[in-house]
Amino acid sequence: MGTGTIPVIKVENADYNSNRTLFLKHAHDGRDLQLEYAENTLKYVQRLWGHEVVLETTVNEKPALLCFAGNRLTVKPIE
Repeated sequence: MGTGTIPVIKVENADYNSNRTLFLKHAHDGRDLQLEYAENTLKYVQRLWGHEVVLETTVNEKPALLCFAGNRLTVKPIE
Protein backbone atom coordinates (compact mmCIF):
# COMPACT_ATOMS: atom_id res chain seq x y z
CA MET A 1 0.00 0.00 0.00
CA GLY A 2 1.18 3.49 -0.72
CA THR A 3 1.36 6.33 1.73
CA GLY A 4 -1.88 8.15 2.30
CA THR A 5 -4.07 5.08 1.92
CA ILE A 6 -6.95 4.50 4.28
CA PRO A 7 -6.27 1.81 6.92
CA VAL A 8 -8.13 -1.46 6.41
CA ILE A 9 -10.16 -2.29 9.52
CA LYS A 10 -12.69 -5.11 9.64
CA VAL A 11 -15.25 -6.29 12.17
CA GLU A 12 -14.11 -9.57 13.71
CA ASN A 13 -16.80 -10.03 16.36
CA ALA A 14 -19.90 -8.05 17.36
CA ASP A 15 -20.30 -9.85 20.70
CA TYR A 16 -16.72 -10.19 21.94
CA ASN A 17 -16.54 -11.61 25.47
CA SER A 18 -20.33 -12.14 25.23
CA ASN A 19 -20.97 -8.55 26.35
CA ARG A 20 -21.67 -6.82 22.98
CA THR A 21 -18.12 -5.45 22.75
CA LEU A 22 -17.32 -4.68 19.12
CA PHE A 23 -13.99 -6.29 18.16
CA LEU A 24 -12.22 -4.76 15.16
CA LYS A 25 -8.96 -5.82 13.51
CA HIS A 26 -6.54 -3.55 11.66
CA ALA A 27 -4.75 -5.11 8.67
CA HIS A 28 -1.33 -3.72 9.60
CA ASP A 29 0.72 -2.89 6.48
CA GLY A 30 3.92 -1.86 8.24
CA ARG A 31 2.59 1.54 9.27
CA ASP A 32 1.15 2.08 12.74
CA LEU A 33 -2.13 3.91 13.15
CA GLN A 34 -1.83 7.45 14.43
CA LEU A 35 -3.11 7.03 17.98
CA GLU A 36 -4.82 10.43 18.11
CA TYR A 37 -6.88 9.61 15.02
CA ALA A 38 -7.51 6.06 16.22
CA GLU A 39 -8.79 7.36 19.56
CA ASN A 40 -11.18 9.82 17.90
CA THR A 41 -12.41 7.16 15.47
CA LEU A 42 -12.99 4.61 18.23
CA LYS A 43 -14.78 7.28 20.27
CA TYR A 44 -17.26 7.86 17.43
CA VAL A 45 -17.69 4.14 16.72
CA GLN A 46 -18.31 3.50 20.43
CA ARG A 47 -20.89 6.29 20.48
CA LEU A 48 -22.71 4.67 17.53
CA TRP A 49 -22.31 1.09 18.82
CA GLY A 50 -23.29 1.90 22.39
CA HIS A 51 -20.79 -0.50 23.97
CA GLU A 52 -17.03 -0.95 24.32
CA VAL A 53 -15.01 -1.06 21.10
CA VAL A 54 -11.72 -2.98 20.85
CA LEU A 55 -9.27 -2.67 17.95
CA GLU A 56 -6.45 -5.16 17.43
CA THR A 57 -3.45 -3.51 15.77
CA THR A 58 0.32 -3.15 16.01
CA VAL A 59 1.95 -0.36 18.03
CA ASN A 60 5.73 0.07 17.87
CA GLU A 61 6.11 -3.35 16.21
CA LYS A 62 4.18 -5.11 19.01
CA PRO A 63 0.60 -6.45 18.87
CA ALA A 64 -1.80 -4.43 20.99
CA LEU A 65 -5.46 -3.84 21.71
CA LEU A 66 -6.82 -0.31 21.64
CA CYS A 67 -9.88 -0.36 23.90
CA PHE A 68 -12.38 2.49 24.03
CA ALA A 69 -14.97 2.50 26.78
CA GLY A 70 -16.22 5.00 29.31
CA ASN A 71 -14.96 7.91 27.16
CA ARG A 72 -11.31 6.86 27.37
CA LEU A 73 -8.77 4.90 25.36
CA THR A 74 -6.52 2.27 26.88
CA VAL A 75 -3.72 0.45 25.08
CA LYS A 76 -3.14 -3.13 26.18
CA PRO A 77 -0.20 -5.19 24.87
CA ILE A 78 -1.06 -8.64 23.56
CA GLU A 79 1.23 -11.23 25.10
